[in-house]
Amino acid sequence: MQFAATDSIYLIRIEAGEQVNETLVSFCRAHDIKNGYFTGIGAVNELTCGYYELKEKKYYFTDYMEMVEVVSLTGNVTLKDGVPFIHMHGVFTDTKNQAFGGHIVEMRVGVTLEVVLTPLRAAFARVPDECSGLSLLDLPEKGLK
Repeated sequence: MQFAATDSIYLIRIEAGEQVNETLVSFCRAHDIKNGYFTGIGAVNELTCGYYELKEKKYYFTDYMEMVEVVSLTGNVTLKDGVPFIHMHGVFTDTKNQAFGGHIVEMRVGVTLEVVLTPLRAAFARVPDECSGLSLLDLPEKGLK
């Protein structure tokens, strides 16, 4: 991974073979980033993504073990159990330019992944939500001042 800081954001190049979630968590820990949001583009050759079935309170994932374009990557960084937690979704295209996407568990970079990470000054956490079965953002009612 390589990075540069500019205009209160980080430009991060995650290199071939690196795990994206693992790399972003390590980066956030090293730079004391507790909250933020990011976007990205590139190509990955291993991907696990899917969707959440609310009625069953269960994720369904598919593994893709082929090179796919990362057409759009978006996500956020929050705290979960006191450590940075990456929540990311993406849209990908295969060799026929057919798009698919969803909630991303992990992906391994195939060529490069260019990420723009914007840290936030806040330190919001995720807490378990009984209704959905997910860990959701715990936000103050009136927001930050």
